[in-house]
Amino acid sequence: MTTVPQDVRAPLTRLFDPRSIAVIGASTDPAKRGFQVINGLLRSHFTGRIVPVNPRGGTILGLPVLREIAELPFGLDAALLAIPAKAVPGVIRQLAGRGVAGAVVLANGFGETAAGAPLDADLKAAIAESGVRVVGPNTSGLLTVASGANLVGVADVPAGPVALVTQSGNMLLTFLADVRANRMPGLHSYIGLGNQADVGFADCVRELAARSDVGVIALHAEGFKEGRSLLIAAAQAARERPVVLLRGGRSTAGARTALSHTGSVAGPDGVARAVLTQAGIELVERSDELAIVAGVLATTAPIPDGLGIAVLSDGGGHASLTVDALADRDVPLANLAAATRDRLAELLGPAAAVANPIDVAGATDADPSPFVDVARLLMADPAVGLVLVVGMYGGYHLRFDPRLQVEEEATSRRLAELSRESGKPMIVQSLFARDMPASHDILRASGIPVLASIDHAVRVVSALRRRGHRLATATERSSLELHTPPESASGGTRVLAEPAAREFIESAGIDVGDWVFAATPAEARAAVARFGVPCAVKVVSSQVVHKSDVGGVRLDVTDGESAFRSIVDSVRAAVSGADVMGVVVTPMAGRGIELIVGATADPIFGPVVAFGSGGMLVEARGDVTFRAAPFTRLEAMEMIDETAASKVLDGYRGLPKVDRERLATLLVRVGDFAASTPRLRELDLNPVIANFDGVLPLDVRIVLAEESST
Repeated sequence: MTTVPQDVRAPLTRLFDPRSIAVIGASTDPAKRGFQVINGLLRSHFTGRIVPVNPRGGTILGLPVLREIAELPFGLDAALLAIPAKAVPGVIRQLAGRGVAGAVVLANGFGETAAGAPLDADLKAAIAESGVRVVGPNTSGLLTVASGANLVGVADVPAGPVALVTQSGNMLLTFLADVRANRMPGLHSYIGLGNQADVGFADCVRELAARSDVGVIALHAEGFKEGRSLLIAAAQAARERPVVLLRGGRSTAGARTALSHTGSVAGPDGVARAVLTQAGIELVERSDELAIVAGVLATTAPIPDGLGIAVLSDGGGHASLTVDALADRDVPLANLAAATRDRLAELLGPAAAVANPIDVAGATDADPSPFVDVARLLMADPAVGLVLVVGMYGGYHLRFDPRLQVEEEATSRRLAELSRESGKPMIVQSLFARDMPASHDILRASGIPVLASIDHAVRVVSALRRRGHRLATATERSSLELHTPPESASGGTRVLAEPAAREFIESAGIDVGDWVFAATPAEARAAVARFGVPCAVKVVSSQVVHKSDVGGVRLDVTDGESAFRSIVDSVRAAVSGADVMGVVVTPMAGRGIELIVGATADPIFGPVVAFGSGGMLVEARGDVTFRAAPFTRLEAMEMIDETAASKVLDGYRGLPKVDRERLATLLVRVGDFAASTPRLRELDLNPVIANFDGVLPLDVRIVLAEESST
């Protein structure tokens, strides 16, 4: 029995970075993947062992071919399966017997189609039984550039620090095209997940984040099957390196396309955007942004938290467009010190604008070297976190005088040295970037990105700013781990009566104010009398969801008995056969701002808390944001700031000023409640009245999963 040298690495590590590869379904036909993979490995100078397998035997490209899997050396790292779908589960079981750590399954016809469901179930059973880690099926393959482990067949992949994970082979090609067109950093590795029968996004993020030679993890997804696992993995990874994500399936039509393509489930976009960002993932919305944003984050220092941007331009048009784009993304300009502005005015003359943005007003058209002196002043200013150069830089010899090329190249070397010495990053946008002048190559080689588009330049600046803030606040953020996993949503649900719902959340430390359940008119009269102030009286009935719609609410009540009887009559007239258990009596809340706080068991991301503008028009307003629970006070404050409601919390036009700390406490407690209540399906506190006195839920609705019978 032959073996390969023992590899003590974990199975997933061995699969992603294999040192020995079996090709099951190897072929002598150049049109087939079983040939193309072997050819690709040889052309990529794979440094490990290649073992082709085909019942016919013989040789392929000079390599001896084994006739059956039983002949494989024991302990290979990976197997590429270029075989029909129906044969895959059996081969996975055979590979386990030969100690193969992982497999890459190219075939389609599994969970992405209804007809493939039985075969998909068999494949997952084989994976569970065997312990073999599987990428795919329906995958484009994987590659590790440094070792030449190219199981995709794409030639001449530029090396770099970007680890790319996608659900589409065409997205790999798009990414590489953008890398070449924009001269961005190349690939460390690529993983094509396909249907994710086994290996998923979370596995990839955890594994890639552990590699010191990975500068950034770039993802393309059409949906997530285990979204919470990804959130946890990304939150941990973001402490070490950036994670960037381009999502498909965000629209209703897009989600249907994603389902037919990979069997993925694309969740509601509002929830997904909020919780993915919460986990530290940088979201990009355009396909042409992924390579650029990932490349810059991999090679450029983040902007220190609290510092602003200095814009250095050689024309007013570029400067104003840049400032507008920065403002659109809430990226602040640096407030330059008076001494900095004075020195800039001395250097550039009276025609220049020196207040930020800095416009050199033609001072560099005949000599680009003043850029160095200006950049030195800007980088020395304590308010500046990054210098963004926009305009024609690097193209003066093309626009004005070819003799300027030498000075432009020398200026680029000095700018690179200055950025390195100051420790402050620089981004260059130039309308001549596509001409690829040598001065730009000098900057790129020194780690200074050069981009053709103002929008791309501002996009990466905003990403660097968020990255800096994330690192500065990392210890104040949730790990997003759940100690009590949610129960399956496959069973039925039940709505708690409001008194039971109030008691339930009170036991979790959530204050709902004074209240009394009254089962009779006399009890209602006594409750109102006890409070001694006008009260709100609301029906309690399992047949009534929207109480106001059926006359189930009375406000400013001073006669509890009369209100009880009136409510019962109205509800029974509106809802035939309604079972009225009684009423909830609460003192009337003071004037305040109506908010909504809720929680739901999201099928993809688990317990999620919602916050925004509340009241009867909450759906119409659409002012709501989300966080995966549990979350921290910092994350609750960020949640509040994201909404339009936040603009009226500080005494807007005579409205009461709201204590944001108390509101954040409510949100955190609701998050803790949602994360620790596995049967929770919905929690709705709407409205929540926020005013001088505090933050008080007026209505409480809870939906729980039915307890499973044993």
